[in-house]
Amino acid sequence: MPLENEDKSKKILFVVNPISGDIDKADFQEVLKDFMGSQKQDFEVYLTNGKDDKSQISKRVDSLKPHTVVAVGGDGTCNMVAQQLLNKNIKLGIIPMGSANGLATGIGLSNNLNENLQIIINGKSKPIDVLQINNDHISLHLSDVGVNAKIIEKFDKGNLRGIVGYGKYFIEELKNAKPAKFKIISPEKSRKKKAYMIIIANAAEYGTGAVINPHGQLDDGVFEVVVIRPKKIAQVLRMIIPFFTRKIHLLDFIDIYREKAVTIENYNRLPLQIDGEIIGQPERIDVEMLTHALQLIVPNNSKK
Repeated sequence: MPLENEDKSKKILFVVNPISGDIDKADFQEVLKDFMGSQKQDFEVYLTNGKDDKSQISKRVDSLKPHTVVAVGGDGTCNMVAQQLLNKNIKLGIIPMGSANGLATGIGLSNNLNENLQIIINGKSKPIDVLQINNDHISLHLSDVGVNAKIIEKFDKGNLRGIVGYGKYFIEELKNAKPAKFKIISPEKSRKKKAYMIIIANAAEYGTGAVINPHGQLDDGVFEVVVIRPKKIAQVLRMIIPFFTRKIHLLDFIDIYREKAVTIENYNRLPLQIDGEIIGQPERIDVEMLTHALQLIVPNNSKK
């Protein structure tokens, strides 16, 4: 559904995370003011501060009644904004400015600010699925338990940022990684697995471009549970090329199950990350599909 005929008398709310990705956003509001002025579009900006953001965003959505709310930050900012828009006739837009921009990358957004602002005004609206996890959380993109979540946990606590930081913590974690015990329970079947990592995938790829779930779609009414269970370090190295050639599912130590609801018993209490944010070490992870619960603005040429 194109946005060209949107009522410009209604505001667009921009939720800006000023510290996401260690990206300086000092000039962003000036660029935004000039662009929205050229479009004759009314708007308002809310700067997150990490204290009471969810409540404040909710209050602004209720009072402004915007037709669009734009998350300016990374996957965590997108997730926080989306929580306030579920099953509402309000669109979610994205300006990717975080350390992890997996959802933005997956729908074909670039790092060009002006291009992304044009998409907010002239893109198309697409209904997408959302995953509800343990009742208290949602996932728009990719969540996982195991090695990657442990790397993100170290990344959050460490001093290094960007791909250099992630690479350092990846190597550190890989040296000590051991398979953990899980039980995957779906309505049809129960499976016990030893794995390094289990991914709960609503989308196809991480922000790095690594494709973990080649057949993943944001709007197909199912999600994928991807189990990574290599027995040798050489098998881990074998994953690198298939990650970037969309062939990871062909490896014999990768299992992929398509589900609408699932419970994962996390026997070793490994950390769980949801859209790039560590949320704890739950013993039980309940996942349920919320079909077409969110309206997302995507580029007009997007096929994802």
